[in-house]
Amino acid sequence: MRKLIFTSIILLSFISDAQIHNVSGNIKAKSSFEFTNDDYIGYWYSKDSTHLVFWKDCNNEMQLVEFSDNSGTPLELISANFNKTNLYVKSNFRENNWVTESEYTFVDSYTLKCTMTGAGNSTIIYKRVK
Repeated sequence: MRKLIFTSIILLSFISDAQIHNVSGNIKAKSSFEFTNDDYIGYWYSKDSTHLVFWKDCNNEMQLVEFSDNSGTPLELISANFNKTNLYVKSNFRENNWVTESEYTFVDSYTLKCTMTGAGNSTIIYKRVK
């Protein structure tokens, strides 16, 4: 009986640790590992989508620019929220006035998975270039 209870507790802790609830109440998967904002720093590429560049400014604050692969036009950044498991970004693509919310999770240290909702719904994989 102890083994059953112990196994149940361990299993439940793994399940609860593998999920996160966002503001709307939907369950979203966490990245497979925790990371710091410095792990984002660099240039991220995804063919036929947008490109991302992350850096820290002179005040040591994280900065982000996202721009179109096709036109090179930067997207208007409405908000960005960095935390230990995910990055949430809300942006507006001015060329077609699409507002999207994107959740970025690390697959590994060189791969970001973006789940986009809003005017366009899709999943995009980014690879770190530098």
